Amino acid sequence: MNINDIKIAFISCFDFEDGNVIRGSILVTDYETKPLEFRVTEPIRPTNFQETLYGELLKEHIFVELIAAPLLTATETKSQLILVQEPLLLEINTRQEIPTILVIREDEPQYGLKTSTVQLNSINSNYPPLILTTSDNFSTELESIAKQLESIYYRRNILEPFDRSQLACQQVHEQNDKGVE
Repeated sequence: MNINDIKIAFISCFDFEDGNVIRGSILVTDYETKPLEFRVTEPIRPTNFQETLYGELLKEHIFVELIAAPLLTATETKSQLILVQEPLLLEINTRQEIPTILVIREDEPQYGLKTSTVQLNSINSNYPPLILTTSDNFSTELESIAKQLESIYYRRNILEPFDRSQLACQQVHEQNDKGVE
């Protein structure tokens, strides 16, 4: 696939209201990270009963089943690649055919990353080295995905769209909190 045709989905989950509310967002961009589509979930407020029933699985359930899967279904712009910063979101790979890649800074802790990783460097830039990993079912594609991302990372900070998503999600949450739809 030609790099100019790639659509990238950045999926994120955020806590609000002292961790009592979770919202997710998807930002679909072109290869230059120009926004093509943005969506935010409704606020998710887990109850004490849900916390009891799901236990340690609650966060994964919320992130994958209530945030990522519905957001991917709702988008009109179909992406060829999904980037995430939350390891639990790699579970999306078991539910659809688009490679989901975890992107973290080289200096971030790599808790529980038992799969193969690839380092992504931005040539001629000040962007930090990144670590890419994915689940086993897409691990054979990781090197070719890294090559595609490298050509993007040369010009654009691949982490920056996550920052945009967070700010936009926060703005939506604050507007909705004030009763504005």
